[in-house]
Amino acid sequence: MAYNPKNVAITGGCGFIGSNFVNYIHDAWPNCNFVNIDKLILNSDTQNVNESVRNSPRYKLVLADIKNEAAIMNVFVENEIDTVIHFAADCTSTRCYNETAEAVQNNVLSFIQFLETVRIYGKIKRFVHISTDEVYGDSDLSENEQGKVEHSRLVPGNPYAATKIAGEAYVRAYQAQYNLPIVTARMNNIYGPNQWDVKVVPRFIEIAKVRGEYTIQGTGKQLRSWLFVDDASAGLKAVCEKGELNEIYNLGTYYEKNVADLAKKIQEEVDQQLGREHLPPRYKSIPDRPYNDLRYLISIEKAKNSLGWEPTTSFDDGMRHTVASALKEHNHTRMHVAIYGGKGYVGQELQQVLKARHIPYVLATKKVGFDSDEEVEKELALLGVTHVICVTGRTHGPGCNTIEYLEGGADKVFINVRDNMYSATILAHMCRKIGLHYTYIGTGYMFAYDKEHPIGGAEFKEGDEPTFFGSAYSVVKGFTDRQMNYFNQKGWENLNVRITLPLSLDLEQPRNLLSKIIKYKELFDIPVSLTILPDCMNAMLSLMEQRTGGTLNLVNPEPISLYEVVKIYKETVDDSVNPTPIGVETERAQQLLATKGNCALDTEQLQKVAPVLSAKQSLIKHFADMAAK
Repeated sequence: MAYNPKNVAITGGCGFIGSNFVNYIHDAWPNCNFVNIDKLILNSDTQNVNESVRNSPRYKLVLADIKNEAAIMNVFVENEIDTVIHFAADCTSTRCYNETAEAVQNNVLSFIQFLETVRIYGKIKRFVHISTDEVYGDSDLSENEQGKVEHSRLVPGNPYAATKIAGEAYVRAYQAQYNLPIVTARMNNIYGPNQWDVKVVPRFIEIAKVRGEYTIQGTGKQLRSWLFVDDASAGLKAVCEKGELNEIYNLGTYYEKNVADLAKKIQEEVDQQLGREHLPPRYKSIPDRPYNDLRYLISIEKAKNSLGWEPTTSFDDGMRHTVASALKEHNHTRMHVAIYGGKGYVGQELQQVLKARHIPYVLATKKVGFDSDEEVEKELALLGVTHVICVTGRTHGPGCNTIEYLEGGADKVFINVRDNMYSATILAHMCRKIGLHYTYIGTGYMFAYDKEHPIGGAEFKEGDEPTFFGSAYSVVKGFTDRQMNYFNQKGWENLNVRITLPLSLDLEQPRNLLSKIIKYKELFDIPVSLTILPDCMNAMLSLMEQRTGGTLNLVNPEPISLYEVVKIYKETVDDSVNPTPIGVETERAQQLLATKGNCALDTEQLQKVAPVLSAKQSLIKHFADMAAK
């Protein structure tokens, strides 16, 4: 008798295969309710799910890591989940091959936690676990090669396959020890809409659009089977409805094509759909990547005989549909953000940039150091976000509008440590625990010009340790910066950005640097790094969407003096401002250099990953826009 699901949780349903399955199964199971659970890792996008499905009363989206026990249990209980279709996995080459520990965290350790939550919940009647044909390892290129069957030896040829074998091992363990109702599907090489552009089919489509050179790894003779994603979805439907518990089913196709011939087909299809003359592809050979197996060939006879399933979409039809989808314009939503400290000056500016980019966000209501850690974590686990930005910090207080507020006795030490170190550190730990990307907005106010870094000389790099200890604020923020660097060395998904002298274009904001300096009668003519917030916040958000980690000097290139800033403003916006410059050679300037954290931060790394305009270029552009308004 076929199994009939009622309330289905689909993990990873915003990714490539998962979103196509959601789009397919919503109509195929018209009496089912669906909850899509996704952490929006790299290639995932909430807009991959069709608008008609997103607007359906039978569909919900919950943004959470599968290791977030509180969120997952909440989904199970509130929605009376009886069926799980488990896609969620990290299959990207950059993570699995270059960040193996993070891939193990996502594909093995998080999966074990998910299985444990399923066990504790105790009401799942059917769990479909999605694995891969790569667990079998390489196949021979000869015509006599027989497809791997479900009981073939598992010989993984790459780190991704190794993590999937580990996952399957825990499936068997939980089946044996706890009798969890799991059936496993090992999937072939799949193509179709919504695939991440680092994968070969969408990458070749982009090349075909501009008639560029196709980069072919190695010989280009590697054979791959090409299963259209809707056929894969139909196969998974059959596995869920008809598959026997504790069994494994290969889902694939016998249609094979090497990557060089794939390029020919894609170029033909793109040229035809763009209505232009067909030109044959041009190839460029590049070194083969590690673990690039020659062939994956699997037998699907068990699925054909036991489930009555086999692929029905021809390669030509599937590629026609895939190219047509790729040539359309698409909206994207790749992260939902929680902000801590969002009501401060930088936090408010950040909100404006998020709104302009149409990135959903929420302001956390619980405050680290004020509410209990348990209350903060409980709220964070259920906020339904994928990324956290920490803008918490203390730079002033009652009766004092500068960091001098933090100088004093034990009471000020407590406030300083609580707001400038403890809050950021605790949030980093919580995000790691429940699987959220974490961005800490720190400061460059822990460096100062010195003999090794004179004005106009070498700039402070990301790996440099703090050199300025002239204030209680800089001492504590320097310690926090080192702590974030330590987390990054452990492989955490932490982005530690250093900003200095944050400047916005909102003259109504009293804490805005620009609002202050255009009113000053005198200004120091000493070049310093500036963080022009509209530029740098956009760069930061782009890196967050890529789940980038590490430390980054988040300032506009080429230091500029505050006097020069106001001079550009005077020439462009308001001729009435007229400060007097205080040169670097003056006694007052030398005293400032000795007692304040004035410095220049190196931006070579920023310009490689998320380029921004130089401070002068940016100010000229922004001030021209202000003048035009």
